[in-house]
Amino acid sequence: MLADLLSPANYIMVNRDAIKILGLNTAVYCSELLTIYKKVVNKKRFVNDEKYFEVDRDYIKKQTSLEIEDQLRCDINLAKINIIKIDAENPNVIFFDIEIFSSVLASEDIKLLDNVAKKVKVENPKDGKKADKEYKIQKLKDSIECKTPEILFKLREWVDSIFESGKGMSRAQIRLFKDKLDDYCNGDIEKALGVIDVAITHSYIDCQWAISVYEKNNKVTTKPVNTVNRFSFGNTTQQRKTTELSDEVF
Repeated sequence: MLADLLSPANYIMVNRDAIKILGLNTAVYCSELLTIYKKVVNKKRFVNDEKYFEVDRDYIKKQTSLEIEDQLRCDINLAKINIIKIDAENPNVIFFDIEIFSSVLASEDIKLLDNVAKKVKVENPKDGKKADKEYKIQKLKDSIECKTPEILFKLREWVDSIFESGKGMSRAQIRLFKDKLDDYCNGDIEKALGVIDVAITHSYIDCQWAISVYEKNNKVTTKPVNTVNRFSFGNTTQQRKTTELSDEVF
């Protein structure tokens, strides 16, 4: 037990020069990014050809004790000196430039290092609140349980529209909206897309409001449910004529 506690696996190795130049928190963060980067390279898990990769903020917090807000501050400060680049759509997807990072640590230009230190050690960078908000929105969108691509894409767009209107929302509200949508649409993808479009246009958080406007716009009347070509938005179960797809698994 004691041997496990003192195992090297429970330690973080941090470059001394990085601490002097970047500050302790940022140096620790860079150390963890380097560890993640090596794993990404070995497993070839870059998200695109430009070698961007996705980071798990909760995992980094567990490994380093850096709160998510602190991680985002590090990202913004490191981006000022081009050590990292942040994806425009997802703040959890970054590019880590090892060459620039190494050149900063190896530099003997005192003026350059002083300038770097000033930029990187800003405790509350200008875009900190924006980055934190983007992260929270991304987490909300990632929480949506829907594997039907068309519906998932629209629901994510709906979440963006709510925040763009100046409102906020919770995971519970997303689940309520989704459950009401499933009950009302009963597997009809076109109807679901129509309801979500109304919610996006009017920035509705309550699905019933979107349904009411959708029915008014389309003069909906009660019709028998078509059991052919039905989709379950939650688990992507697709039902068609059993004579055609009896052996197909989705």
